[in-house]
Amino acid sequence: MRVLEVLAQHPGGCALKEIAALTGLVKSSVFRILHTLKELGYVEQAGPEAHYHPSLKVLSLARAVATHEVVINVARPHLQNLRDQLGESAWLGQRFRDGVLLVDAVEAPRRLRLSLAIGDSCPWHAAAIGKAIAAFLPPEELEARLGTEPLPRYTQRTITDRRRLQSHLAQVRRQGYAVNNEETIESAVVVGGPVFDALHRVCAAVSVGTVTGRWRGKFRDSVVASIQREAGAISRKLAQLSYRAPH
Repeated sequence: MRVLEVLAQHPGGCALKEIAALTGLVKSSVFRILHTLKELGYVEQAGPEAHYHPSLKVLSLARAVATHEVVINVARPHLQNLRDQLGESAWLGQRFRDGVLLVDAVEAPRRLRLSLAIGDSCPWHAAAIGKAIAAFLPPEELEARLGTEPLPRYTQRTITDRRRLQSHLAQVRRQGYAVNNEETIESAVVVGGPVFDALHRVCAAVSVGTVTGRWRGKFRDSVVASIQREAGAISRKLAQLSYRAPH
């Protein structure tokens, strides 16, 4: 990383000897580092004796981080709205190349609450956020995401049959939200709503979790209505910002 930092600070490029002096590393170590970075596409060199430059691939990393922050910043006040309206914890999950991850959370003040960690994975077939995103993926992409291995079972309620899952996701598309009713954690219900970018591609989802004892009547209806309202508001703001998810 120090080598990349030095290259970033010298737009005109750096020679091997200069990089070694600026990093405090021996030339042989710097040469091996630069060779690896070139192989990975993060450093360029016009010829054997030419200076080293960072490539545009480095810029793509920065853009990915900036894009990631856009969704979090837009969604954060809506997560707070969900928490304040319902008295339950709320989460934001974002779609990445390798799956769906929780990227932000607003915890409820209750002592008895569902608690999930930022960085947790959201299974496509079981989590409310995962299903809310999976339901709106193109069929060929969803098939690739699910893979060919047996779908993991987390509880007795987890849907592991693929035909049943397809029918379930079709229902999620029709109603506009997903429910995880004890499918990943016993005694816990989570409701998720999809979030779309400016091109109306699903890029994230928000969710609220509660315990099964509170999942009834007017409160259940309030959770569903709040999720749909806040997820829709996030999507509209992303559209206003002309946000395009990097898929």
